[in-house]
Amino acid sequence: MTSSHDELKARAKDYVEHLPAETALGNADPAGGVDTDPKPLDRAAAEKPQT
Repeated sequence: MTSSHDELKARAKDYVEHLPAETALGNADPAGGVDTDPKPLDRAAAEKPQT
């Protein structure tokens, strides 16, 4: 039984190692995210008047 458990554990580790970092951490962004600093975007959103 130990070899089956060890094999399953090795397969799971290999699977997780090949996932993109965002998916492995559980916070995948399907839109791909942005490469820019989010602070100016947050600031602009806060300054935008609410309608």
